[in-house]
Amino acid sequence: MKLRKSAEDKMIFLYRYVSLSLTSLVFLFESSRLIVWQKLLLIGFLFLSVTAFTWIYRKYRLHDMVLKCSIALETAGIILLLFPTGGMDSPFKWYVITPMLVACAHLSMRYSWTLLLSYIGLVLTFCYIFFTPGQYFLWDLILQNINLFLVLIVTTMAMQVIGVMKDELKVAKEQANETMDHIKSIYHIMETTSHNEALNLGQVISDYTVKLTKQSRAFFWLDSQEEDAPESSQTGWTVEEEEQLFEELGNYREEFREEREPFFRHLPEWGDFLMITVPMTTRFVATIGLKLGPDQSLTGRRWLVQQLIFLAELSAVFLERYELERIENQLIVTNEQNRIANEMHDNVSQSLFGIVYATHSLRQTWCHQPKEQVEEQIDLIQQSANQAVRELKGAIHSLSSKKSGGSTWLGTVKSHLHTLSKLNHVQIDFDIHGDHYSLPYLYQKALFRIISEAAGNAIRHGLAKRIDVKLKLTPQVIRLSIHDDGVGFETARMVAGGEAVSAGGGLGMMNMEYLAQSMGGEFDISSRIGEGTQIRLSIPVNAYE
Repeated sequence: MKLRKSAEDKMIFLYRYVSLSLTSLVFLFESSRLIVWQKLLLIGFLFLSVTAFTWIYRKYRLHDMVLKCSIALETAGIILLLFPTGGMDSPFKWYVITPMLVACAHLSMRYSWTLLLSYIGLVLTFCYIFFTPGQYFLWDLILQNINLFLVLIVTTMAMQVIGVMKDELKVAKEQANETMDHIKSIYHIMETTSHNEALNLGQVISDYTVKLTKQSRAFFWLDSQEEDAPESSQTGWTVEEEEQLFEELGNYREEFREEREPFFRHLPEWGDFLMITVPMTTRFVATIGLKLGPDQSLTGRRWLVQQLIFLAELSAVFLERYELERIENQLIVTNEQNRIANEMHDNVSQSLFGIVYATHSLRQTWCHQPKEQVEEQIDLIQQSANQAVRELKGAIHSLSSKKSGGSTWLGTVKSHLHTLSKLNHVQIDFDIHGDHYSLPYLYQKALFRIISEAAGNAIRHGLAKRIDVKLKLTPQVIRLSIHDDGVGFETARMVAGGEAVSAGGGLGMMNMEYLAQSMGGEFDISSRIGEGTQIRLSIPVNAYE
């Protein structure tokens, strides 16, 4: 993994070369027992060594053990460098500040102080033994170099204070980013559920339960068998496991109805769950559940409880709003039906009655009337019939959602893709051919989940900027093609038997394939690194029945 250089790293590495250049310059022009070419050779070796150590510090700055050994080795080299360059009179004694800066920036406080005290102790010992034998007392040597030691101590303290401030800023930045992610997630939920997407409401809740809690598995279970109710959904399990999980949850529906606070539940063969019942006043009873890990701490669980309470309240708002809109739509339909019934009674039925009466009268008298008068009466009957047809068409037009622009499956799909495109800054083109009004509900549900899953994978895992969705509906077969320009992946990473070894979207691919096969269709996926991904689906019509 290639690490980006921080401003702190750039400053430290720049200081290494600048300080070495200045120190070398002083060493080159001062009097010494070494001649010029020996000094130049030594300086060249030092620059090569510094370059090597700098490369190690950059590459292995996340590996504490490698970093500790490298810093200790460079410090030992600086101590040895004092022997040919004058001992405590050597200008290179100041260069030890550079490995100290690296230690303070990337390693613990204990290691930094241990390194500093070891350097001071070793330098004093070696110089006292080899350079000033019997000339000074050790205390005199310390006093002569007190400035160096004070600079090293103050530098170490300053770098550690800066390090503490940096860590606090890092924590604050992470908290700010987490808060922004939380706010964006809430906005996304509100935006997604603002288009009456009942087909996808449960999936939205379970997906964002996983996202906000940073867990791997969650579910939204709605205890309702009514066709107009939102679908129960889950994130993290396969479709086969979903059916078994919801069947298991059905055994506890009476217990769930009585719960008013977050609670823990152990489900045999499924593990430990943190659950909460959505507080609602409608006909629905919904439960949000989160799969707990084996090493979940008490503090972490308290945080998860807070997130679930928030999600439950948010879900209650969505479901109650959905229920109110459903009731409002029913009232609108009822009022419209009454209005149309009155119009048909006042207009269409009267016209039909007049036609019947005129036809009966003409049948009794046509043989005694002139031809011109009979034709005139037939024209009047025809005009009345045409007027009745026009009024009947108007009534049918008012009742038809196909003509009046009411909520349809196609509108739900377009709304969902538009939301994904808007919130993720991705261009999504949806092209459909054929009559989607005659598409059975089971096909609508499966196709919606496949399109939603494929588009979500392309954005989350593929980092796509453009997605093309093409749907062709014929009386014999349904064909779906989804192509994106994302990063792609090697399809060989999807192993036989349905298990995905890749972490990105493998489970979603399995679910899409299962949905296609459950409808009697064929599922094919092709992808290459850097060339995007294409999903092709073919489902024969009426094969499911």
